[in-house]
Amino acid sequence: MGWVTVYIRGRSGFKSDVQHELERADLEILPGFANERGVALYWIAEDVTLRDFKKAIGAKIIFKHRLKFYATVEEFVETKFNAAAPELELN
Repeated sequence: MGWVTVYIRGRSGFKSDVQHELERADLEILPGFANERGVALYWIAEDVTLRDFKKAIGAKIIFKHRLKFYATVEEFVETKFNAAAPELELN
């Protein structure tokens, strides 16, 4: 069995709420550690879909903390970099 990495970013305090919901879920999930502040890392079994993972967390938690999910660290870094870059205006 293989594992798929999922990175989650959200408002402060989301990690404990997500962990609480995932402990109640009947999914094979391993929590990980990310050096980046405000990011949670999870490995999910490759037969678990991202949709099932999100359902286990629940819409209330996802919307409350404005969670964003990334499949690769590159996606996360690119999104973070683009959000920090100033907007360019074309005239």
